Amino acid sequence: MTLHPSRQNPDVLVIGAGLIGLACAAAAAERGFTVLVVGEARVGAASLAAAGMLAPSIERGEGDAADFAIAARDRYPSYVEWLRERSGIDVPLNREGIIQLAVSEAGVRGLSRAMPLGAEWLDARALHHLEPALAHGLGGVFHSTDGAIDNVLLYEALRITVERHARVMVVQDSVDGITWPSRSVVGTGRSGATYTAERVILAAGAWSNSIRGLPRPLPVEPMRGQMIAYATSLVSRCVYGPTGYVVPRTNGRTLVGATSERVGFESATTAEGMARLEQTATEILPSLAGVAPSQAWAGLRPMSADLQPILGPDPDEPRLLYATGHSRNGVLMTPLTGDCIAATLLGEPLPVDIAPFSVTRFSSASE
Repeated sequence: MTLHPSRQNPDVLVIGAGLIGLACAAAAAERGFTVLVVGEARVGAASLAAAGMLAPSIERGEGDAADFAIAARDRYPSYVEWLRERSGIDVPLNREGIIQLAVSEAGVRGLSRAMPLGAEWLDARALHHLEPALAHGLGGVFHSTDGAIDNVLLYEALRITVERHARVMVVQDSVDGITWPSRSVVGTGRSGATYTAERVILAAGAWSNSIRGLPRPLPVEPMRGQMIAYATSLVSRCVYGPTGYVVPRTNGRTLVGATSERVGFESATTAEGMARLEQTATEILPSLAGVAPSQAWAGLRPMSADLQPILGPDPDEPRLLYATGHSRNGVLMTPLTGDCIAATLLGEPLPVDIAPFSVTRFSSASE
């Protein structure tokens, strides 16, 4: 492929055109960099397969991980407004909170013991008042600042924003190798084309570790998550049950997820996985019993060895910036990851400290 002369030597090559890659490209271009995004649709890519939950209060990390996740959640209101102005798409953002539902006395005891600061206990009456479809519940924990975003429309808004930007070019290809000639980076696509830039951002999700020429192996592997959807909406906010969760969409659908399976790059659904998800659905919403799901799919999460993202420059090859390994929180961390990577490119102060997410933490652990 021959690029337009003004795009042949961009400042930054972004490998991967999922949510993280697009967010990094948009943020870099906004700060004046010329950007080439190389990526294509892959079966099982997590960006479109996810449920879109913004749930740092439930899927809690510790210390720096928790701080980053909360800051990422709170970045969303301004981010969706920024995307609306540039793409014309109003991405639905649900900040109605998330409920952790207890359906047994053991569940009541477990949830009440583990309730974090800032959460609210809902007795049965308060629970039923908030969500009448949960009338069978014995109580629950309410996380009022969490929520969800429609990740499919988020992806579309980011795609349009990036493709419209005067400093960005998008190429449909997959980089499967990198070389490091003096003062540049060269990516080689599966098409045989080569892409040269001054710096490179690795945002290839579950496929990040399969790219030849990286300075080190990355502890990132695909983890399959199966999901189903129902063509009805019974709750107004996300609800976690004992074995999974439901996520309402503004289009009247309800998503149910998700399994977690180490099966390599196999992204097909299974009868066993569907049965487990239907059980989860009726456990949270008994009125779904006997209702057939309207859709089923699976995605591949990019799981890092410690379930935290890998962010920032490689210590041995500073032309390479990592933006991968987001595990279960890729959607949550999309805007803030873009902000941090762009600030790193500029050498500016970062909105949050990403040093704890450096790839060097894995080298230290193995020494």
